[in-house]
Amino acid sequence: MLTVPFPVITLFALLFLLVMVLFPKKQRHSGTLRFLVACIVLLCVSTLRWEYHSAVLRNIQSGLALLLPPVAWHSFISMTEINRQRHLILLFVPATIAFFIRIFWPPATDFILFVLYAGYGCSLFRMAWQGEHRFALSRLGESSHTTRMAFFAGGFLCISALTDLAVTLDFSITGGKQAPVMVVIFQVTLLPLIGAAIVSAGRTAAISGSNTREEASPARAVLPAGELAEIYTLLEKQVRESQIYLNPDLTLSLLAGKTGVPARQLSGAVNAISQCNVSQWINGFRIERAMELLLSTPMPVTDIMLESGFMTKSNFNREFQRVAGVSPTLFRQRARDNPVTSSEMH
Repeated sequence: MLTVPFPVITLFALLFLLVMVLFPKKQRHSGTLRFLVACIVLLCVSTLRWEYHSAVLRNIQSGLALLLPPVAWHSFISMTEINRQRHLILLFVPATIAFFIRIFWPPATDFILFVLYAGYGCSLFRMAWQGEHRFALSRLGESSHTTRMAFFAGGFLCISALTDLAVTLDFSITGGKQAPVMVVIFQVTLLPLIGAAIVSAGRTAAISGSNTREEASPARAVLPAGELAEIYTLLEKQVRESQIYLNPDLTLSLLAGKTGVPARQLSGAVNAISQCNVSQWINGFRIERAMELLLSTPMPVTDIMLESGFMTKSNFNREFQRVAGVSPTLFRQRARDNPVTSSEMH
């Protein structure tokens, strides 16, 4: 059967991605896990339905298909500061309407599914396009990963919407003769997207200034450079004095609340003045703290990592290399070999 290999390959790819997301226990994003589990369950049922043409499986698939877009959307909107009432309305109302239409007007189910998938998918694209600061409730070390996964979820839903539309049109024109081929095309299109998500999950904590898109441009356009500089100076002073950067669960929302600077202005000021995103900026303070501890204490590197506000050793080593140009161990060794460097740090 032409349709069997690709759904199975896609299923294994999703399972591998799920393992990748589960692996960093301290950086698990529960929303991403819910979305992946929902995708895997739906794909399993869809594969069985296409192979066995069971009416029961078809009904189960239809019900699960109605739930996937809201689950995907909720997985990421929960990381934003959207009004809770609006959140609940956008989460339940479309799915509820779709459910009742499916019961009382079954012929419209396919069209409703297309609208649901395309609507929630485009919403996820919009959230991700707005940049990392949109996910203000996500830990700063995970915000870039959350953004990339939101792009992945949006792409998954939009491709699914187009596939459902194409299959529906094929059934109305040819009786479904081309549907298996269309399903294969969907799987082939989806695999590179899953592969990109796997790569992203494998470097969850990696943050690169060249490919990280903070939404700083609106702040630059609204606020003059002098005002941005004043905001940045205030931010730096407050962050250093409060040592809030030592909190491993620090989010953009929490940082904005502690400093009294709106998240968008905070993000824009940091991006404009320091030429890096908020995650990198906060990690800079953490690395300074780590350097002090490396030079002034005999503490193990792992303990210093935790004392500096980092949660994973890979992220700590990566950020230390970015800031200092060497690994933490080599930094300490060079400092011991060069007493002048050690005395300058004190």
